Amino acid sequence: MLVVTAVLALGLASPAGAARLSHADRQAINGTLDAFVDSAVKRENVDGSWNLVTPELRAGVSRAAWDAGNLPVYPYPAGGTTFHSWTVDFASKNEVEFELMIPSRLSKSDSIQYTGTMKKIDGRWLVDSFNPAATFAAGGTVVGPHDFTASSGGGGGTGVARLGSTWIALPAALIGAALVFLLGWFLYTWVRSWRLRRAYRRPLDPIVVKRRDSEPALVAEKRGQADG
Repeated sequence: MLVVTAVLALGLASPAGAARLSHADRQAINGTLDAFVDSAVKRENVDGSWNLVTPELRAGVSRAAWDAGNLPVYPYPAGGTTFHSWTVDFASKNEVEFELMIPSRLSKSDSIQYTGTMKKIDGRWLVDSFNPAATFAAGGTVVGPHDFTASSGGGGGTGVARLGSTWIALPAALIGAALVFLLGWFLYTWVRSWRLRRAYRRPLDPIVVKRRDSEPALVAEKRGQADG
């Protein structure tokens, strides 16, 4: 029982699947990633990356389009020529999920983090996915995955999505409508309260006392003399 518990503890303490990735597999993945980043990510000699990816990654893209730089890989001005600092998120016999931080050749304070998947097909490790997760710039600026736009060209775009004026005006209109409603409700309740207070302040009608027909004549006579 103690042995089983120790084995489970070691398995939970280690990264998911990291122990199943051999040194030979890591070396092979290093070689593929080096060539892939130097070609597809940097957009330099992109035709060389065609055979470094799985058929799933290049599905729907012709070889001519790929060679022209129209490929489904986010471009980045990567610095360096080797990219071996990737970390394993999951590993099995024929698949590895990883994270890779790549520095920029334009600024020492800039970098980008990619998440990707490698698949072993016919004995070769090929890139199956390679997506930006976040960019880091000077001053602590971080751009997340939802801010990246699809960009397959050679790279002039910033990759940051911008909100249209409609999406900015709609919340403003909703907030304005809510304020108008609250103002109207307040005015209605104030007028209604003011009318009720005014109704309660009206003078009371004078009380008229009438003699009853059954009142004795003597009592009526005395009352008349007193009034006279």
